[in-house]
Amino acid sequence: MLYLLELSLQSKSGFALVLELLDNVIVKFAAWAVLSGLLYHLIAGIKHLIMDLGYGETLKGGFIGACITLALSAVAIVTAGVWIW
Repeated sequence: MLYLLELSLQSKSGFALVLELLDNVIVKFAAWAVLSGLLYHLIAGIKHLIMDLGYGETLKGGFIGACITLALSAVAIVTAGVWIW
């Protein structure tokens, strides 16, 4: 992903090449996979920050927090997939 960013910033022809590469299904899938991992990590990090404030530290609260994290992550990942394709 960083290579594509660097290539797109080098010149107009590099940007055109990146646009051409992003039309490939495999590249779109790779971008979606990386974005999915980042979105899950972001949402789980927010959950941990909330837990650091003292909310959801019980076993039941942890289970509910994990379910909310998975649900929000699923929604964000599907939304990212729609946005990419």
